[in-house]
Amino acid sequence: MRKYFFLILCSFWSVSFLAQNPNWSVNASNYQHSMTFTTSLNTNGVTLSSSGDKVAAFVNGEVRGVANVVYEAVYNKYVAYLSVYANTNGETISFKMYDSDTDAIVASAETYNFSIDATVGGVFQSYSIANPALNKDAVLNSFSFKGITSISETIQNNTIDIVLPFGTDSTNLIAEYSISTGAAFFVDFTNQISGETSQNFTNTVSYKLMSEDEATLIDYDVHVALEISNIDSPQLILSSNVNSFVKQAPVTVNVQTNVAISGFTTEDILLSNAVVSAMNKVDEFNYILQIIPIQQGLFSIEIPGNSVFNTENEGNSTSNKLSYTYDLIPPYVLSIKRKNPTDEITNSETLEFTVIFNEAVKNVTSSVFDLISGALINLTKETEAKYIVTLTNIKNYTGIVSLNIKATNTIQDIAGNLLMNAVINVNQN
Repeated sequence: MRKYFFLILCSFWSVSFLAQNPNWSVNASNYQHSMTFTTSLNTNGVTLSSSGDKVAAFVNGEVRGVANVVYEAVYNKYVAYLSVYANTNGETISFKMYDSDTDAIVASAETYNFSIDATVGGVFQSYSIANPALNKDAVLNSFSFKGITSISETIQNNTIDIVLPFGTDSTNLIAEYSISTGAAFFVDFTNQISGETSQNFTNTVSYKLMSEDEATLIDYDVHVALEISNIDSPQLILSSNVNSFVKQAPVTVNVQTNVAISGFTTEDILLSNAVVSAMNKVDEFNYILQIIPIQQGLFSIEIPGNSVFNTENEGNSTSNKLSYTYDLIPPYVLSIKRKNPTDEITNSETLEFTVIFNEAVKNVTSSVFDLISGALINLTKETEAKYIVTLTNIKNYTGIVSLNIKATNTIQDIAGNLLMNAVINVNQN
């Protein structure tokens, strides 16, 4: 009976030990060489994203490197920068993860041979450490556009060629696609969502297809063309590769017609708050215009009906209208105020501030605020220009509680103008 009791007690002690926050550490001075990994961590299909989550590298059961998870705002991604140490090249490295939410240590079946001064993975395409292992496939099964019946679709040699009906506005198309389980499509390192994310396909759009384990990355170029119409009367389509908010001029506008036209000049173009600075005929069906806004605010371009004619002297129908906002003024902070300034703050566990910008902005994350030591922050977006900042972990803090916006940040308006670099400071005693 005593023997059985001892075995049960040992078993219980072993399980409990594995469920504790591991005290992993390594003395780098004991080793001559190192290599680095930029890793993404995943347990049971969930990405580890807490600051208390960590990964450790082992060689024959000995800890050779430890790193905690950090957030990279530019890529909206959680990674761990792991340095691994050794005295011998080619040693087999194994990995274990610590999930602070479940207080569990999880081993990965992944191994890697030590290579002196090697660098493995990056923030965008990280080295995956996971249990169970993530899907390694990156296969594109189909690609089309939401709400539009294509004339033709071809996927071949990492190129996607799609022909759409004449008159389709290619400046704001929503792609729908089928890819491998867990894989992701990116444009300019921004994750795309099938059936939701829109892009301007006037020119070639380059996609990157990444497998779930991030080991496979395939580039695709998407080319969109419009069907040539058989309609004899001219139909003019205006398009541009710029967004509706503009901070640089001139703006390039493409003019496409279904039939050859004659006598097309700048006088045939209707502009509001803008002028045509240049006009170039590419061929019988395509023209390129350069337009310059006159002053801040809205400006537009269109071609009225019966402005140009085909060889049978038939006039065109009114073209589509392109409208833009010319914006050169950087955004700024209107105010940072306590949300409930009349409430007592003595021994308060939380403190709420309302941050209001003069216009809609993006790239507002918790990392742009400079806080007192030890304070935790929760950020809630009420509108594109209004945010609620909640500070916690200040109950035992004595002194001035400050909420600052860092002078160096990437906050910008829709046109891309960066926030005025002024430190905004609101204090509470």
